[in-house]
Amino acid sequence: MTAQAEGRTVRIPPKPTRAPRKRTPKLDEVLAAAVEQARQALQGLAGADQIGDPVGVVADDDRLVTHRFAANLPGYGGWEWFVTVARAPRSKVVTVCETGLLPGADAILAPDWLPWSERVSQEEKIRLDAIAAGEDPEAAVARARGAEEGRDGDESEETQG
Repeated sequence: MTAQAEGRTVRIPPKPTRAPRKRTPKLDEVLAAAVEQARQALQGLAGADQIGDPVGVVADDDRLVTHRFAANLPGYGGWEWFVTVARAPRSKVVTVCETGLLPGADAILAPDWLPWSERVSQEEKIRLDAIAAGEDPEAAVARARGAEEGRDGDESEETQG
């Protein structure tokens, strides 16, 4: 940044910036004790039998806490219900901010997504190309296999001869 002073240009150094503080938020006692209110917030998402025991509570920020409960849902082994609650400064009123279902440490997860072009076999590509061209897919596969065998045979003859 520059400024004009008495006919000359003066460079003004930028103000030093401070790095944000990296402190662990303190667990709010009022919010941590709101286990039953958190459980009640899940009643609209799941039946009482699908909400298991409390798994833990974590302070996300000042006056912001997340409760976790075991999820007793078929097909969701290791998943956990979560409820995030907050309160205003100097208030004892607990407010539910967010609810949902997240994978826990032992959750069963789907494999990483792969594009079709990477997960389809070469044989399937040949079949689909043949169908698109109006040809017999089995004949196209047989031709491709014959070409591969011929190539393998040519290579072996070259290396032997």
